[in-house]
Order: sequence, then C-alpha cells, then structure tokens
Amino acid sequence: MNYSFWEKYFIESPSDITILGSGIVGLSTAISIKERNPNLSIKVLERGAFPYGASTKNAGFSCFGSVSELLDDIKNMGEKNCMEVVQMRWLGLQKLKDRVGMHHLEYQHVGGTELFRKSDHLLKQQCLDSLTYCNNLIADYLNIDNCYSANPNEKLKNFDNQCIYNQYEGTINPVTMMQRLKNICVSLGIDIIYGVEIEAIQKESHTLVAKHGLNIAYHKLIICTNGFTQELLSELDVIPARNQVLMTRPLTNIPLHSGYHLDKGYVYFRQYQGRILLGGGRNLDLKGETTSEFGNTELIQSYLVEILEQIYPGASKQIDHWWSGILGIGPSKYPIIQWHDKDILIGVRLGGMGVAIGSYLGEQLAEMIS
Repeated sequence: MNYSFWEKYFIESPSDITILGSGIVGLSTAISIKERNPNLSIKVLERGAFPYGASTKNAGFSCFGSVSELLDDIKNMGEKNCMEVVQMRWLGLQKLKDRVGMHHLEYQHVGGTELFRKSDHLLKQQCLDSLTYCNNLIADYLNIDNCYSANPNEKLKNFDNQCIYNQYEGTINPVTMMQRLKNICVSLGIDIIYGVEIEAIQKESHTLVAKHGLNIAYHKLIICTNGFTQELLSELDVIPARNQVLMTRPLTNIPLHSGYHLDKGYVYFRQYQGRILLGGGRNLDLKGETTSEFGNTELIQSYLVEILEQIYPGASKQIDHWWSGILGIGPSKYPIIQWHDKDILIGVRLGGMGVAIGSYLGEQLAEMIS
C-alpha cells in the first residue's frame, strides 16, 4: 500500500475511541457511543472493502431461534442462559429496526418456518410436544404471546407435512443494512478507514501494529472482530466457523413464503427477488468448517444442492453464485462482552446470530465504555 504522508498521519493519529471491525457490532457500537458522547472522536478500522466476516455475507434472516434450536441450546447452556441470549437477540432486532428503518433493511415480515425431514419423527415430535413450554418461555422473556404454532406444510412436499411457524420473524438485505449503518456513522462524524489489517496489539505502548508499516496509537480500544478475534487475542474462547451459501438464478413459482430453518437451524433458506438462497450445513464437517479461510467445499456444496433439489426440483442446474462467511462461535452461544484490560473492551462471539444480537452488543459496549 502506497500511503501518502497525509494518509499515514491520519490513520496513525489516536482517537478517543478506536474500534476494530466495521461489521454490525463495530458500527453499532460506534453509533451508540456517539449518541451518548457526541464530543468523543471515534475511529473504526476495517481490513476489508466490506466487513470482513459475515455482516454482509449472511443470509439475511431477522430471527431469534427455532424450537429445535431453543431445545438444543437449553440442553447445552441451561434454560436461563439460553433465554438471556434469546432476549439479547430480540432486543437487538428491535434496536436495529428502529435505527436503520424497515425501508433500508428491505425488511419483509414473512415469519419463520421450521421444517422437518420425513425421517425426523423423533425431533418433530419433541418440538411439537414442547410448543407450550417454548411459548411460555418466549412470553416470559420477550413479553410476546403465541410465538410458535404448529402448521401444515402444504407447499414443500419433500419434507414432513407438519412444520412450526414463528410469527415474529422476517428477512432483510444485509448490505443495505450495513450501508445505512455506515451512513449514520458518517453523519455523526465517525471515521471509518478500510484496508487496514491489524497484526498485533502492543498493550504497553497502546499501539496497533498493522500491515504496510502502520503503527496506530489508541487510547481506548474496542475489539469487534468476532470470528477473527483469536488472531489478535489467542486466549479468548471464540472460534471461527465457516458457513457456505448459494443463490440461484431467478426461477418461476418458488414455493417459499417465509424464512425457513431445518436441522436445528444448521440449514436455512428463503427466496429473494425470485431466487432461492440456501446456506449452512457446517454440522456435516464441524472440524473442517472450523476455519477462518473463506471458500467452498465439495462435501457441503453437494449436501446443499441435494436440499435445493428437494425444495425446487431442477434448481441445482440454476445455481448462480456460491460464497461463504465466517462466524464467531464457542462452547456457549453467550457472547463475550468484557474488559480485556483497563483500556481494551471486547464484544465478540455472536454465535451465528449477528444480525439479531449485534445492535444489542453495541449498546452494551457503549454503556461500558462511557
């Protein structure tokens, strides 16, 4: 990179607050801080041309958890921790809608549908038997009623004839969402600098060492790098996880009328402007997909193509684009929101629910830094 003196001086000069990562958490945090403290100077550093991880690479679901996912998380995390995370997602989605606006989100209130394979008899029955339990939990923690309902599946004949519908979910466009957050940042005087890749944090000198000979001073640092956090702080229990996604060409008479989840949320699909978007499947190879490398693999691609054919026979010959995004996960879906030392604050490990939980984390980080 051929930086001029002026560019290098601008990038290296310290701001009151320096944020690593321009994804939904990074920009939401910057906005929330600026709303509380208009006189603080804030600089956001991003290594990509877009947010590097998943903020503009996700499938665009405004969701907070299917019944099978809730039951699985309760088993692994306990009821209280699971529902606190669900509450964070719900509050984050309300904040996101208020801040960005439905128009800029391209929000479609189509609900969320959990499908089951015809062989998923035990899982389906467990979920149906747990509807009252899950609805009561949602009512207690989110103060909304009749969230989940058992519905007939009449459109997707290759799946079980019963499904579970969530009336409070929808779909969005992640790029228009992030563009709006970026524009809000600019209007508030927040500096966003792209193409800056941090290689190390020198805590003693309060310096960020970046590629191309940059040494960036910081006063207070907030790390919002999610799946890439271990590259800077290897001791943190946040693990990168790759999700692969496909998009078809425009098709006719697509039988998809909501956002859909399958297999405890590991597979998801929807339609967008007459195309089918389908992604997930990392549970087929959890070890192989525990990576910060972008790309697609034959195993996951074949699996997703097989599901695509079940959704819409013949669509596998109409695939237009493949891509992947990097999530931040761990042994728990509870996010990490904590001080690393007196001048470094961390907000990472979104558990694959960044759209939902990101704005909530931004509010919490802003409160802690203020």
